[in-house]
Amino acid sequence: MQQLLTNLPIFVIVLLFVGALVLLSKSADYLTNNAIKLSKILKIPEIVIGATIVSIGTTLPEFATSIAAIGSGSTDLALGNAFGSVITNCSLILGISTLYGSIPVSKKSRSTIWTILLGLFLLILAILPAIIQGRALVLPRYAGIVLLVILPIYLVSSFKRHAPPTKQDPEAVSKIDWRAIIGLISKILFSAALVTVSSTILVGTVQHAATSFHISEAIISGTVVALGTSLPELSTSIAAAKKGFGGLAIGNLLGASVMNIFLVLSTTITFTPGQLIMPSLLLKLHLPLMLLIFGYLIVCVYNSKKYELTKKEGIGFLMIYSAYLLVSLLN
Repeated sequence: MQQLLTNLPIFVIVLLFVGALVLLSKSADYLTNNAIKLSKILKIPEIVIGATIVSIGTTLPEFATSIAAIGSGSTDLALGNAFGSVITNCSLILGISTLYGSIPVSKKSRSTIWTILLGLFLLILAILPAIIQGRALVLPRYAGIVLLVILPIYLVSSFKRHAPPTKQDPEAVSKIDWRAIIGLISKILFSAALVTVSSTILVGTVQHAATSFHISEAIISGTVVALGTSLPELSTSIAAAKKGFGGLAIGNLLGASVMNIFLVLSTTITFTPGQLIMPSLLLKLHLPLMLLIFGYLIVCVYNSKKYELTKKEGIGFLMIYSAYLLVSLLN
């Protein structure tokens, strides 16, 4: 990919980058929508669909980008994308959502916040010996495996807590429409191919830009790419907040953050060949900022018995994201 992009004019690279972002977002949405339709035909419970297909679907752009980055050896891009997406979701997008109405934070969402913090603290513990000894920040493979193991445990416990009682309805049983199933599977495979192609192009353009302009891949992926791959969460959250379903908005954002840490980040750590060294920028900026965001979120949620976020708290999240952009640009 790099060789193909080398001789192209910069404006063509920019067009390819924007086009790849749009194609990645749209194809991920298309895949998710068809997966949901297939799940309903197969009589999969809605709670399972929401906690797996929808959550993974909204995180599919980040996951595909990170996998493509691992394949091309751009681990900084993969890590920056995962960290940057969490920051973007829970500061910029959450802050924008509060501008359209108050956002109630349910008990489930509050427990999700603590799950995210658990993942961050496990990550810190994994690199703490290297920090103390002043060595290179190697992310040990076992840390990724631990995070991957926690994900299904979290999903299963979520099903058990929130799944509604099953009702047997003999009249609702119908024959499976195999023609519809084959059609949906074909659409899913087609959209998956588009996701693969667009993520590969996206990674290639970021690598080229980083080399040409001497900008860290972690900075580009943590800001521009993270914002682009978070577009599904942005549109979903704004639409939910506008319609008065603020709880759905924050549930979507926190669910996507769980997937970014326990799926995207853990996959990057686990399956990167050789040693995975964490860029110092992620330690000095991204990781502390993530702790700040969720610390501020906890204060906002628990400062009263209402358990909700208002425009006032949302402005604070937007200020945090603005500071993040400024510091990233200065680096």
